[in-house]
Amino acid sequence: MLKQLYRIIILIIVFIASLYYFSRDIKEVVFNIDNTTKMEAVSYPLVTIKTGDTTINLLHGYSSNLDANKVRETVTPVNLDQTFEVLINEENYVIKKLNYEVREFSGNSLIESDSVSVFEEAGEQKTAKIKLKSQLQEEKEYAVKITLITSKSEKMYYFQRIKMYDNAHLKEKLDFVLDFHNSIMDKVKADEVERYLETSGDADNTSLAYVNINSSLELVTWGNLKPTILTDIVPEIVEIYEDTASIALNYFVQAEVADQMESYRVTEFYRVRYGTDRMYLLNYERHMESIFDIKLASVSQNELKLGITTDLELPYTAGEDKTKLAFIRNRELWFYDLTSNETTKVFSFRQEKPDYTRDMYDQHNIRILNMDVEGNIDFMVYGYMNRGQYEGKVAIILYRFVRAESRIEELVYIPVDEPYQLLKENLGSLSYLNSKEVYYFQAYNSIYSFDLITKKLNLIAENVGQEQVMVLEDISYVVWQETADISKSKQINIMDLESGRIDNINAKEGYNIRLLGMIDSNIIYGYVKEGDISSMIDGSILVPLSTLEIASIDKKVLKSYNKSGYYVSGIEVKDNIIELKRVKRLNEGGGEYFTSADPDYIMNQESEEPALINSNSRVTDQALKEYYMTLPSGFVMAGEPKVLSTVNTVIAEDPTVRLENTTQPRLTYFAYVEGGIKGAYENASEAIEVAKEGIGVVINNSNQIVWERGVKLTKNTISRFETMSYQATPGNTIENCLQQMLAYQGVAVTRDELGINNSSAYEVLKKYSKNTPVRLTGITLDDALYYVSKGRPVLAMTDSNDAMLIYGYDTFNIMVVNPATGSRVKIGIQDSTQMFEAAGNVFLSYLEE
Repeated sequence: MLKQLYRIIILIIVFIASLYYFSRDIKEVVFNIDNTTKMEAVSYPLVTIKTGDTTINLLHGYSSNLDANKVRETVTPVNLDQTFEVLINEENYVIKKLNYEVREFSGNSLIESDSVSVFEEAGEQKTAKIKLKSQLQEEKEYAVKITLITSKSEKMYYFQRIKMYDNAHLKEKLDFVLDFHNSIMDKVKADEVERYLETSGDADNTSLAYVNINSSLELVTWGNLKPTILTDIVPEIVEIYEDTASIALNYFVQAEVADQMESYRVTEFYRVRYGTDRMYLLNYERHMESIFDIKLASVSQNELKLGITTDLELPYTAGEDKTKLAFIRNRELWFYDLTSNETTKVFSFRQEKPDYTRDMYDQHNIRILNMDVEGNIDFMVYGYMNRGQYEGKVAIILYRFVRAESRIEELVYIPVDEPYQLLKENLGSLSYLNSKEVYYFQAYNSIYSFDLITKKLNLIAENVGQEQVMVLEDISYVVWQETADISKSKQINIMDLESGRIDNINAKEGYNIRLLGMIDSNIIYGYVKEGDISSMIDGSILVPLSTLEIASIDKKVLKSYNKSGYYVSGIEVKDNIIELKRVKRLNEGGGEYFTSADPDYIMNQESEEPALINSNSRVTDQALKEYYMTLPSGFVMAGEPKVLSTVNTVIAEDPTVRLENTTQPRLTYFAYVEGGIKGAYENASEAIEVAKEGIGVVINNSNQIVWERGVKLTKNTISRFETMSYQATPGNTIENCLQQMLAYQGVAVTRDELGINNSSAYEVLKKYSKNTPVRLTGITLDDALYYVSKGRPVLAMTDSNDAMLIYGYDTFNIMVVNPATGSRVKIGIQDSTQMFEAAGNVFLSYLEE
């Protein structure tokens, strides 16, 4: 009996011990407060630059050690003494040392590096004085990297451009800008700025969201709104030249509207010119955006307030029953459960008590990938990370929002070595996470998949530009042309993003295939005969498609277009209409060539499903036009929506995925407008058009300045062309121009070596020139003369077979070398403009290395 009792006692002890032992090793699968955390507060110091007696250019710190020439932020003009000061607001850090580098933008070669360990101190601010020793070239841009080293050996990087001038008249320009700004904030002083405005009756004076030099004085001075400035205003020098400058003021304001305080982000953009007797305002623009606030919801109208804005894009995803919404506003991700009238701020860098300048820095964005029936959301954040564990990093991060636990979990972290402005252009439209936990994305002209379970990264396709990739999100497919080189493109690939299966459409024998676009989840492509692909004189490729097809994803051809004698050179899809840009083949003089033809159109019979959420506007006396987000029909807002927040999951595994190739091998042109990239283009002419409209500059991906608005001299002549010996050779005028242009660069090439009959003028320059050729077809003569003002001749086509070389201009004429005779002649600006326009405005020049 006692033995049985002992056995029972021993078994109980073993059981209790086992429970204790195994409970230590079994991982808890439910997340609690111990393994979640709130996002850390913003901490990085802000840096400003002082040149002369002027403080300018607010710089944000990076923890990523980027190449200095990749970051094209603000510019500091320095005097001939080559000195400037770095002002550091230490915040929570103790800065012990400052290192700096000065580099060439093109090539990134190091010019000078040094360090500063002795600072001037005033309160929480330290000042480092820098005097450059290497002799800088006047008016040339240089890239500067400033590295702050803390007492704990932490490093933070700041980037800046510098340009040296004898006198850039910075003080006078800034005084004018700040006087203008102060005057429009005070209606008593408003009359002082009226003479600088160019008020027009055609201007839209109904909204404070966008105000410009043509707006009424009443609108420029904020109408009936009485904003209070919340942040310090530090002028940012976007571009500067000896006489002109582009200057931005970025700040936040608060104003009372309908008895409620609302906050706004404001950017003022000035372009000014210094004159010896007065200052000139060449352009003024002001952008104003409401900061989204759920508490401003219009309960009676069942709407969420967007406020003062020009941004009417409302990226969103809805659940199948249309009672759950995920949407993005002001670079924040929100979830709204209409049934419970609860909202969750899923992701935001904005702190509970905003810092504004740092936590609301706008160099990032968000994409929603999907949302399931429970309201769990997969989303992507990309760009500069304002705060948290990745503060100062530039990255692509894939997150999951687990709605039941109000937490977000990091799935993938992809660091990149370039700023947000470049990343957003190099990131394609493909971002998809399937039900098998495979993440598909497109970046740097490649398509990748990453398996979240096996942690394996696969390269699916490379050398495919963004225009060669079509994402059919509603049916979970991606389609791409096998290569960006149309002369080698023999198939189009069709991938099911759920199964991973790849199908393809193959070119017919003797043909190549080109992907053109999509419409209603169908793809548009065309066939071109191998022998019809040709290089134009400017190096552009003509791809005349003899047949165009519209097919479903299962390769069923729904529509085929083929008209005798006509070829499709490109398309544009607008709403339900496909516009076909066409050429036709002509036979003249024993030769064949293609010429432009009238467009044709294909109508799409299917109508788009109406959007679940939209926007509408209302007008008040205080704020003028304001916008509201309409919610699904039938929804009734019971009261002000409840607002919940999320916490971050602490993860044990390293989610880092590194891309091996983040270079951009294809020549790309970036249009910089008001300090940011407005777009990336394959053709310089497209970028120039955007920069011209936005008063900006064009930079290529080798960091060479391609074109600048408003810096062309009133007259200029490349004097060497007046004295260069030149003997006209009978025959091809294009070859004569190329010989002359290359001779000017110090390159001697014979006519036989040029081989223009077997190549294009662009390819000849690419082969023999010491510099980078640039195709300018499509820009105006006036814009092309920018190159002449920089001392570079321009080859201009006068018809389909002949060219001349422009080497000078004044107010009324251009100076050209007539290659047929070798003479230097003047042609009137108006006559030459008409002549070049009739020839298609085909221009070629080059960029100096």
